[in-house]
Amino acid sequence: MTTPMLVVCAVAAVAVLVWHVFALPMSNPYYGIFSCDLDMQVYRAGGQALLERSPLYRGPIVWEMEFTYTPFAALVFVPLALVGVMTAKVLWWIAIMVALIALVARCLLVLRYENTGRTWVFATLLAVVCTALEPVRSTIWLGQINVFLVLLIIWDLTRPADARLRGIGVGVAAGIKLTPAFFLLYLACTRQWRTFGVATATFAATIGIGFLTRPRDAWTYWGAQVTSSGRVGAVDSPGNQSINGSVAQLLRFFDADRFLIGTVYTPPTWLWLAAAAPVIALGLYAATLAHRSGRVLLALTVAGMTSACASPFSWGHHWVWFMPLFILAIHHACSTIDRTRWTALAVVLSVSFCWWWNYPDRPPLAESPHPIGIGLFMLPRDDIPDWWSYLAVPVYAACYPMLLIATASYVIVRRRALFSPPSVESIAQLDFRIAREPLLDRSS
Repeated sequence: MTTPMLVVCAVAAVAVLVWHVFALPMSNPYYGIFSCDLDMQVYRAGGQALLERSPLYRGPIVWEMEFTYTPFAALVFVPLALVGVMTAKVLWWIAIMVALIALVARCLLVLRYENTGRTWVFATLLAVVCTALEPVRSTIWLGQINVFLVLLIIWDLTRPADARLRGIGVGVAAGIKLTPAFFLLYLACTRQWRTFGVATATFAATIGIGFLTRPRDAWTYWGAQVTSSGRVGAVDSPGNQSINGSVAQLLRFFDADRFLIGTVYTPPTWLWLAAAAPVIALGLYAATLAHRSGRVLLALTVAGMTSACASPFSWGHHWVWFMPLFILAIHHACSTIDRTRWTALAVVLSVSFCWWWNYPDRPPLAESPHPIGIGLFMLPRDDIPDWWSYLAVPVYAACYPMLLIATASYVIVRRRALFSPPSVESIAQLDFRIAREPLLDRSS
């Protein structure tokens, strides 16, 4: 990792820290990056329920929030309940930041950057830069667990094919939160049968542990709660960036009252599957192509984004997969001579950046003077001209799935250019550019 790269990343990291302080004020009692920790409190309450032998799924577990994870996940969260609230917050935030750095470092190593101190410094700075991405900021803000699951999967599946117990990370991640179980389908499509077997057995073991330790809760969860996406939130919420959520938001926008259940527009299963199936097939095909060509990190990233699309409910922070996508876009821009090499980075950043909008005309929310919309999907929909809303609202409703579709399509359309060995001419041109502007580690 060269000095110019470190300097550029350091400047960007400082700019992001200043942005955190002033753009979305850190002092805001609700929207400040360290002011919410709502999901961490739910995790802690789940662990506390196990210690107190209280039911996990009978109703709200803390405030008005229900526990939506598996009984095995509650066991994982027990350590949070063994310490005080403030201690748990600090330890959880530290753990998230360590996981972000480790995730960046792992991605860089998979991309064949040297494992040196300079690379780890760069990884630390880039992790700070990534906190300006909405999924990452929301992870810190809410105290979410998704970054740990993404790290676990990427660490597990970027190991050599014959690595001992390869697949155990996928199984554990799926045992904590069901969405990573999508990687079982990815492993089947890429014919990684040994890894598939280990992952499946591990996932089954986590279910068995849940039944052994909390049989009544396990029956409740696997018998009914597992299919109840409404417990997570309103399906037509702007924050639901799955295909199901995008369809629901469009039903609301076009006032399709035949799909209105109570106050929530809910797509029937047939409509959801009709919209989701082609996207899932597209994502899996692109991921399989990338895997077969040896682009393992690209394959996992596309598969992870596809899993978020396939889930009935995917909040913005479920899309932490944008973080390795952002790193891949940076690497692509710095290691190719394509004239459009910066386009992918610009697209990823524009969609995933933590755009915000103040709503000063609305009543206070959770001690904040007024609501603030965070993320592209939360930009105003009601206060824009009708002619513009027909373009803006569909984009807001499906901006994250659209990025998956664009990424997968790019991989498929450009598969020959991306996956074929570089020509002698392109190698010579790249070597000449590196000689003039030594921004890249030669090992990359």
